[in-house]
Amino acid sequence: MAAKTNIRSIRLSDELMEVIEEQVGETFTEKYEGLIRRCVFEEPATVKRLEALKGELQRVEKTLEERRRQAAELQRAIQILTNTKWQLDRV
Repeated sequence: MAAKTNIRSIRLSDELMEVIEEQVGETFTEKYEGLIRRCVFEEPATVKRLEALKGELQRVEKTLEERRRQAAELQRAIQILTNTKWQLDRV
């Protein structure tokens, strides 16, 4: 691991401390650096994947809405046929 030449003191909220402490690593510094690296290097790919999934979800929702419309149309046709059969049976 590279030498640590930057020494800083920061104040963090309890909430952020909990987030950092939940990270993988032995020391606070390892946990903090890992979190920062993930945010910097993984976040753009995650955002890109999220946008792709949103697009896919929109396509699936559109298909689902079309299927629902078709199902409602079929249900109406079945009802009409059922009523017509009932009327024909009465004759």
